[in-house]
Amino acid sequence: MSRHLLLQIKIDKSLLKCDSRPMLEKDNPTQDNNNDKMDWNDMVEVFEQWLPYIQPVAEVLIDLADISENDRILDVAAGTGEPSLTLARRYRNQNIDIIGVDSASALLKQARRKAEAEQLSGLRFQEMQAEDLNFQPASFDRVISRFGLMLFDNPLRGLEEMRRVLRHQGKLAVAVWGEFHKLPTMTLIWDVLMKAMPPEKRPEKPRISNLGRSDDLEALFKAAGFEAYEIKSFDVPYHFDDFESYWSINTNGGLLEEPLNMFSPSEQEILKKEVEILSIPYQENGHLIFQNESLLVLAEKT
Repeated sequence: MSRHLLLQIKIDKSLLKCDSRPMLEKDNPTQDNNNDKMDWNDMVEVFEQWLPYIQPVAEVLIDLADISENDRILDVAAGTGEPSLTLARRYRNQNIDIIGVDSASALLKQARRKAEAEQLSGLRFQEMQAEDLNFQPASFDRVISRFGLMLFDNPLRGLEEMRRVLRHQGKLAVAVWGEFHKLPTMTLIWDVLMKAMPPEKRPEKPRISNLGRSDDLEALFKAAGFEAYEIKSFDVPYHFDDFESYWSINTNGGLLEEPLNMFSPSEQEILKKEVEILSIPYQENGHLIFQNESLLVLAEKT
């Protein structure tokens, strides 16, 4: 089937819409598109399959946080347990207190299951919205959040809450994804799907890259009241054994599944072949290797 025929495919109107601008308004915490809502309770398997790929970010955030014995640590948007579990393993004998929070009960159930299986102490998980943390001011020495801030309904309020619960001179370590075009693991497939759709049917870019520009991230931290912070880029390498594993893990759940399912099985096979050809520059000895940009922020409450 030619590209011209692909452009004639009828697409359902229920595609996700995403606001690409960071939320800075303090007085409107729910100014997001309802069609962009995801039920994170349905994402346990998706979270689990991506954890090994983003584990290096958990390690570097923990290093940045400069944790000491007896610290009390909050992990915001802990999902199925990371980086809380890594923290508990690394500081098993240093008497630190870790609380991981997330708004999805199913994700936290999985996190608790892992902690119990490893008999990790000093660690607990609570269901909680990032924008409404149920803790007293200045309750934590360190706050960590990996790939959660850009997905909050209101990133500014969530960041303000994280600052509120930090003690004086406490540190916050945050990771967000970079600009969308700097995430080739996703964009290689996304761009092919979008080109195959009529322009009026294409969804906006997923909000995982909402804070991908360092200028936007800096503006958000300033608006939240942080005066001391540092932003740096950190590449996250994704290794896939072959093209089939790359395609499978990216399209069986997550942000690419719905737009792909707008096409028939035969059309999907054509699109898959196109992506496979485009993936050739990322091949090394039969494997696929992508470098995805993340942005790391280390901030201090002064």
